[in-house]
Amino acid sequence: MAGESSNPMSARDVALYVIGYAAIAWGFTYVPSEWLEQITAVACSNALSFLGFLSEWGISGGDAFLTLIGEAGPVTVTIIRECTAINVFGVVSSLVIPLRKGRIQRKIYSLVFSGIFLFALNVSRIMLTVLLTGFNVPPFSWFFINPTVETYHYPISFLYGVIGVALLVLMINEWILPELGDSLLDLSATVGKSLKSRVK
Repeated sequence: MAGESSNPMSARDVALYVIGYAAIAWGFTYVPSEWLEQITAVACSNALSFLGFLSEWGISGGDAFLTLIGEAGPVTVTIIRECTAINVFGVVSSLVIPLRKGRIQRKIYSLVFSGIFLFALNVSRIMLTVLLTGFNVPPFSWFFINPTVETYHYPISFLYGVIGVALLVLMINEWILPELGDSLLDLSATVGKSLKSRVK
Protein backbone atom coordinates (compact mmCIF):
# COMPACT_ATOMS: atom_id res chain seq x y z
CA MET A 1 0.00 0.00 0.00
CA ALA A 2 1.68 3.19 -1.13
CA GLY A 3 1.35 6.36 0.86
CA GLU A 4 0.33 9.70 -0.50
CA SER A 5 3.03 11.87 -2.00
CA SER A 6 5.16 13.26 0.79
CA ASN A 7 5.54 17.02 1.07
CA PRO A 8 7.83 18.41 3.75
CA MET A 9 5.94 19.77 6.72
CA SER A 10 5.92 23.49 7.24
CA ALA A 11 6.50 25.00 10.67
CA ARG A 12 2.74 25.58 10.84
CA ASP A 13 2.05 21.89 10.08
CA VAL A 14 4.47 20.86 12.82
CA ALA A 15 2.87 23.23 15.32
CA LEU A 16 -0.65 21.99 14.50
CA TYR A 17 0.43 18.36 14.77
CA VAL A 18 2.17 18.92 18.10
CA ILE A 19 -0.83 20.83 19.46
CA GLY A 20 -3.16 18.06 18.28
CA TYR A 21 -0.92 15.41 19.83
CA ALA A 22 -0.74 17.23 23.17
CA ALA A 23 -4.50 17.89 23.27
CA ILE A 24 -5.44 14.28 22.57
CA ALA A 25 -2.85 12.84 24.97
CA TRP A 26 -4.04 15.26 27.68
CA GLY A 27 -7.68 14.41 26.97
CA PHE A 28 -6.99 10.71 27.52
CA THR A 29 -5.94 11.40 31.11
CA TYR A 30 -9.62 12.15 31.80
CA VAL A 31 -11.04 9.00 30.21
CA PRO A 32 -12.46 6.75 32.98
CA SER A 33 -10.56 3.46 33.26
CA GLU A 34 -12.44 1.45 35.92
CA TRP A 35 -14.35 -0.55 33.29
CA LEU A 36 -11.11 -1.41 31.49
CA GLU A 37 -9.39 -2.36 34.73
CA GLN A 38 -12.13 -4.94 35.38
CA ILE A 39 -12.06 -6.26 31.80
CA THR A 40 -8.27 -6.61 32.05
CA ALA A 41 -8.52 -8.54 35.32
CA VAL A 42 -11.21 -10.83 33.86
CA ALA A 43 -9.24 -11.44 30.65
CA CYS A 44 -6.03 -12.26 32.55
CA SER A 45 -7.79 -14.60 34.98
CA ASN A 46 -9.70 -16.41 32.22
CA ALA A 47 -6.57 -16.79 30.09
CA LEU A 48 -4.59 -18.17 33.05
CA SER A 49 -7.41 -20.58 33.90
CA PHE A 50 -7.62 -21.68 30.27
CA LEU A 51 -3.91 -22.52 30.40
CA GLY A 52 -4.49 -24.68 33.48
CA PHE A 53 -3.43 -22.30 36.26
CA LEU A 54 -5.51 -21.59 39.36
CA SER A 55 -6.57 -17.97 39.09
CA GLU A 56 -9.40 -15.69 40.07
CA TRP A 57 -10.32 -12.05 39.89
CA GLY A 58 -12.49 -9.78 41.97
CA ILE A 59 -13.17 -6.25 43.16
CA SER A 60 -12.08 -4.94 46.55
CA GLY A 61 -12.73 -1.38 47.62
CA GLY A 62 -13.63 -0.48 44.06
CA ASP A 63 -10.32 -1.81 42.71
CA ALA A 64 -10.07 -4.83 40.42
CA PHE A 65 -7.54 -7.47 41.40
CA LEU A 66 -6.08 -10.65 39.97
CA THR A 67 -4.85 -13.63 41.99
CA LEU A 68 -2.71 -16.54 40.84
CA ILE A 69 -2.00 -19.56 43.04
CA GLY A 70 1.54 -20.61 42.16
CA GLU A 71 4.13 -23.02 43.52
CA ALA A 72 5.91 -20.13 45.25
CA GLY A 73 2.64 -19.03 46.84
CA PRO A 74 -0.32 -16.87 45.90
CA VAL A 75 0.33 -13.73 43.89
CA THR A 76 -2.21 -10.92 43.97
CA VAL A 77 -1.97 -7.77 41.89
CA THR A 78 -4.27 -4.77 41.79
CA ILE A 79 -5.16 -3.68 38.27
CA ILE A 80 -4.89 0.11 38.22
CA ARG A 81 -5.15 2.57 35.35
CA GLU A 82 -1.50 2.17 34.41
CA CYS A 83 -2.06 -1.60 34.07
CA THR A 84 -4.65 -1.20 31.29
CA ALA A 85 -2.49 0.33 28.51
CA ILE A 86 -5.09 3.07 28.07
CA ASN A 87 -2.36 5.70 28.34
CA VAL A 88 -0.34 3.94 25.62
CA PHE A 89 -3.45 3.83 23.44
CA GLY A 90 -3.77 7.56 24.06
CA VAL A 91 -0.22 8.10 22.79
CA VAL A 92 -0.87 6.06 19.63
CA SER A 93 -4.16 7.92 19.07
CA SER A 94 -2.28 11.18 19.47
CA LEU A 95 0.11 10.12 16.70
CA VAL A 96 -2.65 9.01 14.30
CA ILE A 97 -5.58 11.39 14.69
CA PRO A 98 -3.82 14.75 14.02
CA LEU A 99 -2.27 13.53 10.74
CA ARG A 100 -3.15 15.83 7.87
CA LYS A 101 -2.55 12.92 5.49
CA GLY A 102 -4.46 9.65 5.34
CA ARG A 103 -8.13 8.84 4.94
CA ILE A 104 -10.25 8.93 8.07
CA GLN A 105 -11.35 5.34 7.44
CA ARG A 106 -7.76 4.13 7.64
CA LYS A 107 -7.21 6.17 10.77
CA ILE A 108 -10.21 4.43 12.36
CA TYR A 109 -8.87 1.03 11.29
CA SER A 110 -5.52 1.98 12.81
CA LEU A 111 -7.12 2.86 16.14
CA VAL A 112 -9.23 -0.30 16.25
CA PHE A 113 -6.18 -2.43 15.44
CA SER A 114 -4.14 -0.55 18.06
CA GLY A 115 -6.78 -1.10 20.74
CA ILE A 116 -6.97 -4.85 20.10
CA PHE A 117 -3.19 -5.26 19.80
CA LEU A 118 -2.41 -3.25 22.93
CA PHE A 119 -5.08 -5.05 24.96
CA ALA A 120 -3.73 -8.49 23.99
CA LEU A 121 -0.14 -7.37 24.54
CA ASN A 122 -1.00 -5.93 27.93
CA VAL A 123 -2.83 -9.06 29.08
CA SER A 124 0.18 -11.19 28.12
CA ARG A 125 2.46 -8.77 30.01
CA ILE A 126 0.46 -9.06 33.22
CA MET A 127 0.17 -12.84 32.87
CA LEU A 128 3.92 -13.21 32.37
CA THR A 129 4.64 -11.02 35.40
CA VAL A 130 2.40 -12.98 37.79
CA LEU A 131 3.51 -16.34 36.38
CA LEU A 132 7.19 -15.58 36.88
CA THR A 133 6.43 -14.38 40.42
CA GLY A 134 4.20 -17.33 41.29
CA PHE A 135 6.46 -19.95 39.72
CA ASN A 136 10.02 -18.95 40.52
CA VAL A 137 11.71 -20.99 37.80
CA PRO A 138 15.23 -21.11 36.33
CA PRO A 139 17.05 -19.15 35.11
CA PHE A 140 15.31 -16.44 37.14
CA SER A 141 15.48 -18.42 40.39
CA TRP A 142 19.27 -18.47 40.04
CA PHE A 143 19.37 -14.70 40.47
CA PHE A 144 16.32 -13.84 42.57
CA ILE A 145 15.46 -15.17 46.03
CA ASN A 146 11.81 -14.72 46.97
CA PRO A 147 11.04 -12.35 44.07
CA THR A 148 8.09 -9.99 44.31
CA VAL A 149 5.84 -8.71 41.55
CA GLU A 150 8.05 -5.60 41.32
CA THR A 151 11.08 -7.82 40.57
CA TYR A 152 9.61 -8.67 37.17
CA HIS A 153 7.13 -5.87 36.66
CA TYR A 154 9.50 -3.05 35.78
CA PRO A 155 11.87 -4.83 33.35
CA ILE A 156 9.00 -6.67 31.62
CA SER A 157 6.91 -3.50 31.34
CA PHE A 158 9.88 -1.59 29.93
CA LEU A 159 10.60 -4.22 27.28
CA TYR A 160 6.93 -4.56 26.35
CA GLY A 161 6.56 -0.79 26.19
CA VAL A 162 9.56 -0.11 23.97
CA ILE A 163 9.35 -3.15 21.69
CA GLY A 164 5.54 -3.36 21.65
CA VAL A 165 4.90 0.27 20.75
CA ALA A 166 7.66 0.29 18.13
CA LEU A 167 6.22 -2.89 16.59
CA LEU A 168 2.71 -1.45 16.65
CA VAL A 169 3.76 1.76 14.87
CA LEU A 170 5.63 -0.30 12.26
CA MET A 171 2.61 -2.56 11.67
CA ILE A 172 0.21 0.38 11.34
CA ASN A 173 2.57 2.06 8.90
CA GLU A 174 3.10 -1.12 6.86
CA TRP A 175 -0.42 -2.54 6.79
CA ILE A 176 -2.93 0.25 7.34
CA LEU A 177 -1.69 3.84 7.36
CA PRO A 178 1.60 4.41 5.50
CA GLU A 179 1.09 8.13 5.93
CA LEU A 180 2.03 7.71 9.59
CA GLY A 181 5.66 6.89 8.81
CA ASP A 182 5.85 9.55 6.12
CA SER A 183 4.52 12.20 8.48
CA LEU A 184 6.81 11.25 11.35
CA LEU A 185 9.82 11.37 9.01
CA ASP A 186 8.67 14.74 7.63
CA LEU A 187 8.15 16.01 11.16
CA SER A 188 11.64 14.99 12.30
CA ALA A 189 13.20 16.45 9.12
CA THR A 190 11.41 19.79 9.57
CA VAL A 191 12.33 20.00 13.25
CA GLY A 192 15.93 19.05 12.41
CA LYS A 193 16.20 21.78 9.78
CA SER A 194 14.71 24.32 12.14
CA LEU A 195 17.20 23.44 14.88
CA LYS A 196 20.14 23.58 12.45
CA SER A 197 19.11 27.01 11.16
CA ARG A 198 18.90 28.34 14.72
CA VAL A 199 22.34 26.96 15.58
CA LYS A 200 23.83 28.72 12.55
